[in-house]
Amino acid sequence: MNSQEWLDEFNSAMAAMAIVPEPIEYRLHYDETGAIHMCSMQKHPESEQYIVVDRETYNNYTQYHVDIVKKRLIKIDMNPGVSVQLKRSNQGFKTVKHHAGLILELDETYDSVEYYEPNS
Repeated sequence: MNSQEWLDEFNSAMAAMAIVPEPIEYRLHYDETGAIHMCSMQKHPESEQYIVVDRETYNNYTQYHVDIVKKRLIKIDMNPGVSVQLKRSNQGFKTVKHHAGLILELDETYDSVEYYEPNS
């Protein structure tokens, strides 16, 4: 047997042993309140409370809640309702320098601080 015959026979044997992958089905599992508590795409747990969705919805599952009566997704309104642009200032909210999201309480101290106020 030459090397090409051996290679052909090896490839056909490998093709015969090929394991068929489990198909992907994107599921969002929810609890009795409709909150999504788990996601699965293969080797799904035994549960009857799930919804099959597309890949994009699966990747953004935190934006949804389940209507358990109608068995459909409801998009959560993520709009906080108020938006205020801030600007650096010498007064206003005291924050950790270079970390404007870390607002300090009135009695807190920190080595480096900066201030922000509403940009009106």
